[in-house]
Amino acid sequence: MLEMAYPNATKIILMQGLSGILLSLLLSLVIISSLLYLLKIIKHQKQLAEVKNDLISNITHEFKTPIATISVALESIKNFNVIDDKEKTKTYLDMSNEQLNKLNIMVEKLLETATLNSDSLSLDKEEINLVDFINNLVEKQNFTLKDNAITFTYSHSIIPAHIDVFHFENAINNIIDNAIKYGGKTISVELNKTKNGIEISISDNGNTITKVNKDKIFEKFYRIPKGNTHDVKGFGIGLYYTKKIVEKHNGTIQLDLEQNLTTFKITLPNDF
Repeated sequence: MLEMAYPNATKIILMQGLSGILLSLLLSLVIISSLLYLLKIIKHQKQLAEVKNDLISNITHEFKTPIATISVALESIKNFNVIDDKEKTKTYLDMSNEQLNKLNIMVEKLLETATLNSDSLSLDKEEINLVDFINNLVEKQNFTLKDNAITFTYSHSIIPAHIDVFHFENAINNIIDNAIKYGGKTISVELNKTKNGIEISISDNGNTITKVNKDKIFEKFYRIPKGNTHDVKGFGIGLYYTKKIVEKHNGTIQLDLEQNLTTFKITLPNDF
């Protein structure tokens, strides 16, 4: 009688089928990865669509208000004989001029944002004393405030730096404006010169920004969601602009949410 024995039959079968099993697992992983990537793309596209719709809505609202104001002013001058009243005529013309300036500023912001990632935006740096520079900004802001005031402290009376005055002023003002619009009643600006560089901290005791949207706050067109409404209209490009300008000065900016304070900390290299 002839007998055939396979002492490791299971092992032999598994070895023969191992390549097929591994190939099946690999294909399964590829399919799962592709599906996850597709879901990620769909989610990203959905977010872009929401941002686009929000941006269009904000631009429409921001542009319609001054246009409507100018139209009413011109219609009043034309149809209600206020042209004979020099005082009223001046009031309407000043109102129209103010709204035209707002439109101009909004268009400039959009155009500046379009050039931030390109080489077409060149900085005109000059040597200034940051203490005097920031102190002037704070004084201008305090001049327009009624219920609260911004405090300014510094470590040295003279802290020199090479900056583009125009763009850096806009960058700092963007943060202070956000603190005024969305922050609490206490706003402070601190300027320090350290061994590693220059630090500018702008803090407020508001709680609008949370850890959930902390990482997205510097993204282009991102605005903190508040359902279908925004208490303060805007394009969501202020902090994005600020971050890009700081980076073009070889600096960094970060957001800290500690001790019930919202703090934007800018670090610049010490060129002196």
